[in-house]
This record gives sequence, C-alpha cells and structure tokens, in this order.
Amino acid sequence: MHTKLDFLIRWLDREIIHRTIPAVFEAKFPRLTSIIDCFEIFIEAPKNFLARAQCYSNYKRHTTIKCFISCNPLGAINFLSKCWGGRASDIEIVRNSGFIDSQLHSPGDQILADRGFALADDFAAQCSAELITPAFTKRKKQLFAREVEISRKVSSVRIHIERVIGCMKNRFSILKGTLPIRCIQSLKNEKLDATYASCDKILTVCAALTNLEPSIVFQE
Repeated sequence: MHTKLDFLIRWLDREIIHRTIPAVFEAKFPRLTSIIDCFEIFIEAPKNFLARAQCYSNYKRHTTIKCFISCNPLGAINFLSKCWGGRASDIEIVRNSGFIDSQLHSPGDQILADRGFALADDFAAQCSAELITPAFTKRKKQLFAREVEISRKVSSVRIHIERVIGCMKNRFSILKGTLPIRCIQSLKNEKLDATYASCDKILTVCAALTNLEPSIVFQE
C-alpha cells in the first residue's frame, strides 16, 4: 500500500492552488500555498537508553515519534516527512525534511505555521517564500493592535492543519494507541532500493487514505 498509494501525497501546481483556494482564505492570504505543523505518536519505550532518550518528548511526557506535515488550502496533505524521535525539535525536522526547497516554493508564496517554527529567514534565503507565524510577546509587555489582528488571522486559517492531523489520527486506530517498538525498525524496500521504517510506511498510507476523503475545508 505504501508503494501504490504514496502518489496521493503530492504538491499541486501553484495555478491550481490559487484557482481553488477557498474565498475565506483568499481574502486573508491570497498567495497561500501550504499550512505546516508537526505531530507526535506514542511508541513503546526502547530498551536501549540512548534510543529512549532520543524518543522521549518533554511535551508529551512519553516516548514518541514526531512527523512534519503540510496541507494545501483545501486541506489535502501535500508533504509528509519521515519520522523522527520525539526529542527532535520542529525546526530541526523541517530543515532536514527537504521542505525548504525552491522546487516546491516560489518567491512570494505564503506558508502558515505556529510560532514555534522560527524559520522565516530560512524560507526567505532559500526560496524567497514568506513564512507567516503568530506574533511573539517576547521582550514586550503586550502586542500591538496590528500584531493581534494578524495573529488572529493566522490562527483562524492555521487551525485547519490541526484538523487534518486530528482526522488522520481519529480515523485510524493504529495511530490512537501506542505503536509497538517493532514498527520503528527499518525494513528494506527492494523495489525502490531504499530503506524505510515501518512507521514511515504506516503514516504515509494513513495520510494517503485521508486524502481520499472529502475536504475538511468547505468552499464558500
């Protein structure tokens, strides 16, 4: 299924994205091409202490695997990274996932993310895309009115990637519980001559099947 269905996770042409973007999004972010986030899945604790440390998530208080995901304005998953240990930071995963690439993004493209993705300079330098995140209160007593308004706009649209993640997790029972440690082991894919972890294949299949469902975004 991983070999046959991975084509369903694909990056659409920019013209198609702009032609089909919902009106409610277009009014706020007319050049929006993707919304990004990371999510975690619980796994059994590895016996090896180093592996356990690499998989332990301080946020979840559990051993996890973490994956970077992106969806287009219609809510279809268009990018999925390989799995990392839960200790890895969101920034580290994005930088090593191949997502910041001029083949995917063009100058002026808008990408929405949570405030933890401090990668605006990376996107600007490598592909001239605009990464938009909610404003920080760091070193400020309070946000300016304009910053509050922009943050509200970002949050109202960015929430859709969380809905996509929620749909995928709730639809497939294997993602609800704790993955056995054997699912983290790598397996040889002879056809593609590449090595994938079982968890990578599981998440790819779940994401591809999620894309076959009706869009979570209703056009207005």
